[in-house]
Amino acid sequence: MNRLSIAARIAQIVMGAILLLAGVVKVWEPVLFYWDSIPYTQILGLGDGTWEWAVRAALLLAPLECFVGLALLVNWRPKLIFPIATVLMVGFLAVTTYAWKQGSLVTNCGCFGSLVERTPGEAAAEDVVMLGLLLFSWWGLNKWERPAWPAATQVVMGGLVLALLVGGLRFFPQLDRIAGSDLQPGIKLTGLPLQGSDIDLMSGEYLVELFSPRCGHCRQAVPKMNALADKSDFPQLVALNPLPMSNLDVVNFKQQLGPHYAIATISRTDFFRLTSGHGYPRLAYVSDGTVQRVWESNAIPTPQEMQDYFALIQEK
Repeated sequence: MNRLSIAARIAQIVMGAILLLAGVVKVWEPVLFYWDSIPYTQILGLGDGTWEWAVRAALLLAPLECFVGLALLVNWRPKLIFPIATVLMVGFLAVTTYAWKQGSLVTNCGCFGSLVERTPGEAAAEDVVMLGLLLFSWWGLNKWERPAWPAATQVVMGGLVLALLVGGLRFFPQLDRIAGSDLQPGIKLTGLPLQGSDIDLMSGEYLVELFSPRCGHCRQAVPKMNALADKSDFPQLVALNPLPMSNLDVVNFKQQLGPHYAIATISRTDFFRLTSGHGYPRLAYVSDGTVQRVWESNAIPTPQEMQDYFALIQEK
C-alpha cells in the first residue's frame, strides 16, 4: 500500500464520517430537516400540490447519507458506492449553488440540522471541497483492492434499516406538530439562532412574540406588548421577525411605534415553522428553550391575565 493509497483511504474515511454525521443528525431531527427543506421547494417552483410530497421524499436523503457514509467507512462495495456518493455530492452542490444564486430565500442549508448553521453559499463551497476529496479517494483507490471490513454487509445494511426505523419513529408521531407549527407547548426550540440580539432562548425564561413589521395586527399589538414588557416581574420579552434589522420596515417599526422590548431576526424558514397554520402575531412563554404556553393574536393577555397565569404556575 503506497502513500497515494493511504491518502486516498484517509479521504474516503473523512467523507464517510461527514456523510454519516449529516445523515444521523437529520435522522434524529427529521422535523427540523422537513422545515429546512421547504424553501428549496419554493426556489424550484414546486406548486402547492407538489412541494409537500417533495419535502417528505427529501427526508429519505438522511438514511441514504447514513448508508453511503457507513459504506465508505468500511469500504463496502466501492465500485457501487463511489458512483452513488458522487451523484449525491453533485446533487448537493447543484442545489446549494442554485439556492445561493437565488438570494436570501434559503438562509440555512439544512445539511447538518441544528448542529451547524451555514448559508447555501458556504455549503456550496464546502461541497466543492468534499466532492474533490471523494473523487480523489475514488481515483486513488481505483487500483487498490482492499477487502471490506469483516461483517461489512451487516454493518451497512443494518445501519440503513436502523436509520429508516429511527427516522420514521421520530417523524410520523410529529405530524400534528408539522400541521400546527413548532410553537406548541412541550416543543423545544432547537436550531433557532437569533440575529441582532445576544439573547439565548435555551437559557432562562422569556416571552417570545412572532411578528412582522409589515403586519397591521402586529403593529396594533405593540401597546399590549409594551404593557407586558414594562412589568419588571415578568420574563424579558423579545419579538422575532424574518427581516434583517437593517430593513427599512424594521427601522420604521421601531421609530414609529417605539417598542419597549428587544427585536431580533430569525430565518424565513424558522419564522414559517413557528407561525405555520396560525398567522401572527403569536406570543409564547418559553422556559430554557421549551415552549410552555402559546397565545394567538386574538387572545394576547393583559398584564393582569399574565400575572394570574404565572401565579397559577407557582401554585403548581
